[in-house]
Amino acid sequence: MRLFEHFPEHTQCPICGKNDDRQCFLMPIAYTQKDRICEAQPTHAHCIEDSLDQFVLDKELKIIYMTISG
Repeated sequence: MRLFEHFPEHTQCPICGKNDDRQCFLMPIAYTQKDRICEAQPTHAHCIEDSLDQFVLDKELKIIYMTISG
């Protein structure tokens, strides 16, 4: 995963809903992949760390997810 030092000015983090200029990464968007390329959403790196207690493992589907409000 590549980290970027600046968050894009005209978008919002899908976790916190803000666009604070902090370190971020591109979160792949499900079902958008075509030929190894997909759409992605800039997401604050610190929001993932701050939300670790909200992650859930679904062993049947073999996915890890978290619920976000908004």
